[in-house]
Amino acid sequence: MTKLTKRFLLIDDDPLNNTLTKMILKKSFEVVHVNAFTVPEDGLEFIKSEPNHNPPDGKTTLFLDINMPTLSGWEFLEAFELFDASIKEHYTIYILSSSVNLNDINLAKANPLVIGFIEKPLNKAKLANIFS
Repeated sequence: MTKLTKRFLLIDDDPLNNTLTKMILKKSFEVVHVNAFTVPEDGLEFIKSEPNHNPPDGKTTLFLDINMPTLSGWEFLEAFELFDASIKEHYTIYILSSSVNLNDINLAKANPLVIGFIEKPLNKAKLANIFS
């Protein structure tokens, strides 16, 4: 039986956080594919221009930072919302942020595109909660 590939997309302007998150993902799953973008606009372009990168065996989990210099996580979500449903249906979005601002947490909970809010750093226990 073939192992399913877990696919992840990281949108975070902090390259160190992206590297740490990749390490946790690779240690947590047998088969993992990670694309990381430090420029949110590049991540949007990737999603828009590569619709056939979506896995036939499941969704891509997108970890999105909120506070980024060129495009905030909220602005990213506004742009993502404009994509065709055939693209959006391939993504499960979590906010992955160091923000502990209650307003950010409530905005994440209120956004229908966002499944949950995870406080940085990502770790195995937090991943277990997501994928259990």
